[in-house]
Amino acid sequence: MNKLKLLFLQTSFISVGIFFGVGLTNLIMHFAGKTYIVEWYFLLSVILAGMLCSLPSLILYAEKINPFFLRIILHFCTLFAAVSLLGWLFKWYTAITEYAVVMLIFVFVYIFVWIVTKWIYFKDDKEINNALNSIRDED
Repeated sequence: MNKLKLLFLQTSFISVGIFFGVGLTNLIMHFAGKTYIVEWYFLLSVILAGMLCSLPSLILYAEKINPFFLRIILHFCTLFAAVSLLGWLFKWYTAITEYAVVMLIFVFVYIFVWIVTKWIYFKDDKEINNALNSIRDED
C-alpha cells in the first residue's frame, strides 16, 4: 500500500472513528439526562484532526527505527500528544473528566484504525495472491 493511499485511508478511518466515539458518548450522555452541545467548528476540527493524526503514520515506515514495537510506542505517544493538543485548541474538553473521555475515545479509535488497516492489508494481499495464482494457472 503506498503512502498516499495509507494517509487517505487513515484520515477517513480516524475521522469516522472519532465521529462514532463522539456519537456513542452523546448517546450515553443522553440516557444519563445530560446534554452535549458542540461548537459550529467541531466537524471541521474532527476532519482536521483526522488529517493531522494520519501523518505520524509515516513513522511506521521509518527504517531508522528498527524494532517495530518501538515504532508503535513512538507512534502512539505522538498521536496521544497531538490529540491532547488538538483537544485543547478546539476545546473538546474543559475539565479533567472530559479529557479522560476524549483520551478513551482516542484509544478506541487507535485500535479501530489498526484493525481496519490490517484488514485492508489482508484483503489487498489476498487479491494479489489470487491474481498471481491466476497467472500461474494460465502458464
